[in-house]
Amino acid sequence: MHEDLIGYLLGALEPHEMRRVAQWLEEDPEARQELEAIERSLRPLEEAYEPPEPPPQDLVAKTLAALPPMPSPDSIGRDQTLLGVGEKAELPESGSHDLVDLPKLEPSIDNVRGRGYGWTDWLGAAAAAVVMLTVIIPALAAGRLEARKTACQDNLRQFGTAITQYVSHSPQERMPAVAEVGREAFAGVFMIRLNESGLLTDPDLRWCPSLDQPPRMEAALTDLTSVPSLDDLHDAPVDRLKQIQQYAGGQYAYNLGVIEEDRLRSPRFESRASFAIMSDAPLSGITGTTQHGKVVGHNGTGINVLYEDGRVRFIPLAALETMPDHPLLNHRGEVEAGVSVDDATLAPSWRPPFVNVRQR
Repeated sequence: MHEDLIGYLLGALEPHEMRRVAQWLEEDPEARQELEAIERSLRPLEEAYEPPEPPPQDLVAKTLAALPPMPSPDSIGRDQTLLGVGEKAELPESGSHDLVDLPKLEPSIDNVRGRGYGWTDWLGAAAAAVVMLTVIIPALAAGRLEARKTACQDNLRQFGTAITQYVSHSPQERMPAVAEVGREAFAGVFMIRLNESGLLTDPDLRWCPSLDQPPRMEAALTDLTSVPSLDDLHDAPVDRLKQIQQYAGGQYAYNLGVIEEDRLRSPRFESRASFAIMSDAPLSGITGTTQHGKVVGHNGTGINVLYEDGRVRFIPLAALETMPDHPLLNHRGEVEAGVSVDDATLAPSWRPPFVNVRQR
C-alpha cells in the first residue's frame, strides 16, 4: 500500500482509487502517519521547486552539431582496424572449390581503446540528461502540487456535507452563523458550531494539505488538535481568546454573513451555483481588486472555493481579479459581510463581519 500513498500524494491514481485511499486514511491512523512521513520526505522538493525556464529552441540543433561526424562508406571499407582485420582475404578463382581463409572478426584491445568516448559524446549525454531532468522534476513537483490541491478539495467537500446537514436541522435552513459583535463575532466560529452539533468528523480537516500547520509556539495557548467548545470560547482569558479566534477555523475561509432586512443574518441555504460558502483562506491581506505577492496557498497559484450547490472550483489567482463576484470581497470591495442576500464574502478565521467590531 506504500505505492498507493505515493500515488495519492502525486494525484496519479484513478478517481475511484483516490476515494479508496482517502477512506483508508480516514480509518487507519498508521496509514495517516505513513502518509505524513512521505509528505515530509517530499516537502523539500516542492519548496525548492521553481517553474523551469524552457530549453532553448536550438538545443536539438546544437546537440546534433556537437556529435562526431558519421564515417563515410569508403572510409569504413578502408579502415581494416575497425574489424580487427589484418589483410584483405583473397577470393578463390572461378571454378575453385577451396575454402577461403577468412580473418577472425575480433577487435583488438588497441582498437577498443581507440574508440572510447570523446568529449562530444559526453556533451551529447549531458544534454540529454538535462532535457530529461527539465521534464521529470517539474512533472514530479506539479504532480505533488496537484495531489495536495485535490486533497484540499476533498476537505471542502466534507465541510460542504457537514454544513448541509447543519442546515437540515436549522428551522430557517440557515448556515452556521457569525455573530455581529462579541466573542462569537469571527468567521471561524462556524467550526465550533459544526463540532458542537456533532458534524465535524475530523478536526484535522481544518488544515489545508498544501500548507504547514501553524508553529506550536504561535498557538501555545490553544490546542490545534481539537476544536474548542463554546464554553471554552466564552470562558477563555483575552490572550487565549485571541488564539482561539485565530485558529478555530483552521486554514479555511468562511462566509461572514449577509445583510438581510437591515441586519446581519446567516445566509439562507438555497443551493446557489455562484454563492461561495468556504475557500482556502488568504495567507495575507487582500484589498481592492489587486493582489500582490504570494497571498494564497497552493504555491501561490490560486484558491479552492466551495459553492452552495456543493461544487468545488479551483480559481487561479489572476482570475480572481476579473470575477464579477469576488469570493473574498463583498460588492463594495471590502472584507466584510455581504451587502445583499446574494453577496458572499469569505474571510479567514479571525475576521469579524465588520471592521472595528468588538470581539471580546
